[in-house]
Formats: sequence, C-alpha cells, structure tokens
Amino acid sequence: MVLFTRAVARDFRVLFGRCAAGRPRGPAPPVVIRVRDGTKAIAATTPDGVTLTHTSPAPGESDNLAVLPASVLAEVEGGTDEGVILDRQSRLRGVVKWHGGAQPRTLPVELIIPGEQYELPAMPSLTSSSARLLTALHECGRAAAREGGRYALSKVQLQGKSGRVVGTDGKVALLWNGFSFPFADDLLVPALPVFGAKPLSRVTEVKLGRTATHLIVGVGLWSVWLPVDGKAKFPDVAAVVPRHTPATAEVDESDAAQLLPALPGLPGGDQELRPVTLEADGVVRVRGRGEGGEQAGQSKEVTLARSTTSGPAVRVVLDRRVLARALSLGCRTLRLTPEKPVVFECADHTLVAAQLDPALAAPPAARPTHHLERRTPVKPETNGHTPPRGDPADPLELAEEMRAAVADAAGIAARLVAALRQGKKEKKVLSAVLTNLKQLSLGGSS
Repeated sequence: MVLFTRAVARDFRVLFGRCAAGRPRGPAPPVVIRVRDGTKAIAATTPDGVTLTHTSPAPGESDNLAVLPASVLAEVEGGTDEGVILDRQSRLRGVVKWHGGAQPRTLPVELIIPGEQYELPAMPSLTSSSARLLTALHECGRAAAREGGRYALSKVQLQGKSGRVVGTDGKVALLWNGFSFPFADDLLVPALPVFGAKPLSRVTEVKLGRTATHLIVGVGLWSVWLPVDGKAKFPDVAAVVPRHTPATAEVDESDAAQLLPALPGLPGGDQELRPVTLEADGVVRVRGRGEGGEQAGQSKEVTLARSTTSGPAVRVVLDRRVLARALSLGCRTLRLTPEKPVVFECADHTLVAAQLDPALAAPPAARPTHHLERRTPVKPETNGHTPPRGDPADPLELAEEMRAAVADAAGIAARLVAALRQGKKEKKVLSAVLTNLKQLSLGGSS
C-alpha cells in the first residue's frame, strides 16, 4: 500500500502541528490513510476536534485502510515525490519502506486497529471563496485571546450576512471585510495558526463548506475541518468602532516603512505596555518616554513629515506593538477620537485598539525632532493636481545655506575695501560688486 509521498508527509506534519491552539498536549493523534473508489485520503484529528485531511487521486489502487502512529511522518518526510510504502506483516505489524538518499530504508511500525472513531466523514459540497480568506483567518486568529472567558475571545467569528471575519482579545480587534459566505448565520471556530503555514501559501484555490458540526476550509488538496461552537457568546465588535471621529491622520507609505524599525528604539520599550504617544496637530508625531535607567524621563520624538492630518489636534497613547501591527497590515488611515478606541483603516480590513492611560503620554522632546528621511523615491498620487516640487525644506539645510551666504557676503566686503584702498575707479568697483551679488542669487539670475 502506497501511504503518501515524502513531501506530503512533511507538509502534513507541519500543518497538523498548527491545527492546535497553543502547545499540543498529550501524545500525537494517529494518522488515518484510506483508499476508496480511486481516491486516497490522509487525515488526523486533534483532541479539540480539528481535522486535517489531504485528498488526492489514487488510480489503480485497491480499497484499503491503515492507521499509523504520527511519529512515522517525521521518520519518512522529505522534499521529493517518492512514494512511502507500507508492507503489512500482520494485522498489527508492518514495515514502512522508502529511499533515504541512495540507500533503501525500512522502519518497523506498530499498526493501530481501525475502529469507528477513525471513520472519515463524507465531504460536503464546497463553494469557491477568495484566497484572501486564508490571510483573514490567520490574522484574525492572531488577534484572538489565548483563553476565553465570559466571551469566546479565543475563537474567530465568521459573520455570514456581512461577509466579515472578526478576531479580538478584548483590547485589540481586527475586522476583515469583503467575503461572500455560503451561510447566513454567524459561526465561531477555533483561532488556529494553520492558515498562515507555508504549505497552504502555495495554493490559491480556496473553498468553503459546512456540516452540522463543522466548517470546512478547502485549500487545494488540503482541507481543515473546524468545529463550530454554537453555544458560546462573542462580543459585538462592530459596535465598538466610533461612528464619528473628529480627527484623521493619513500616514504616508514611506513614513510607515521607516517608522516600523524605529519604534523598538523609542524610550519606554522596556515597560510592560510599551507605550508610545501619537500626536496629530497638523503634523503626525510619534514619541516615547523612558521610565527607568539611563532613559528615565527622556523623550525621543519622530516626525512623519510626509503624513497629513485633518480636524482638531488629538493626542493618543498606544502600545507600540499595536501601532506596528496596524502599519504592517497596511492600515495607514487613523481615525482619532479622545477617550475612544483608535481606528486603523485600509481597503478591506480595520484594526481597532483601546487607548492606554493618558498618564503614560510622553511630553514633547526637549531636543530637536528627528525627521524621517526619504530613502526611496515615491511617486505621489496627484489626482489631477500639480504636486509640489520636492520635499518640505529642512531647517538645518536652510541654516547651512544661510551661513554660507553670510560667509560669501563677508568675502565680497573684504574685496571691496581692498579695491578702494588700491584706488581703483568707482565704476570698476561697483561692477565687481554686482558680479559677486549675481553669483549669490538663486539660479544665477539677477
């Protein structure tokens, strides 16, 4: 019996390890290999009821069923499509054979007696969905809490009518819109890291199906069966989003790219909440303040010179990890309301974060503000308007130009005095002065 290829064994082990939320507990569940009507299915189920399956055509293979210890996967896995064969010695014993390099290899295995608990359910009809659903399930799962409580914050909600995926830990929420689901009600399913695993990232075909107990996410030859929790409660996250926000900040793409690596270095990164202050008052500024050690009481500020604001001045305090997460997701439109959650928006998803205590706000930095410099040219969106030429002038550069101009003027005066002392004619002296003044004018024009 051909069990699977070495590459499938590798990918199955990786994916199944991520079908559990948190660190797996207890022995690894067995792996079921079933061949029926020319189709081969490989499956395993976690103690929490999540099932991973890999289904592929098996032409010419007779119907068969084998249940193996999961440890076999790690022994035979590889990067090739070479088949792994099971040679049954008896009902409970067998030998697994494959090639490891140039030499054939064998592994004695203890087989598990098949029972009703290893029967695989019939696959329901699946409906095509957007490949973005995998990203939404992965990112919303990252926003979920590790443990639930009064609300099932450790789960992800799929809202059938609104076509939205939601995940929250009670402080930060991520809402991903723009899907069409083959069901109208809201479903709660486990938040799992499997949807961000590399083997699934190579597949673009995504489908959805549902049974009475599970939501099935089909990704190419793979499918993940997620148990649906019909009793737990989930908060109304959309109701928390402020409807009217007086201030808005638009973070420039290049500003965001340069702010991300700068955030960890701002003072206050050693505190539990890692606070940073974001201020929008015509200019967007981000700063941190140290509370202990050499940085105690010190503030460091970063100005996002290309970013814009509208509305009244607003100052909010956020966990810098939340700010980094929002910018990494491309959410660069900030809706700011005093004493209400901060809303980060982009095309199809929204991140909502609770503000930290205003007492953690960092005061303006005493030393000059650090301006982010443009490292790569970015073509602005003109929308039919003529864009301004160049970036805003740097005060330090203007001061340097002024210093050079003063020095040049002093040189001209010295030459003028020397010429007068030498008795040169007034006309020649004035001509020399005008020539030097022309050289100081912008663009060399008089």
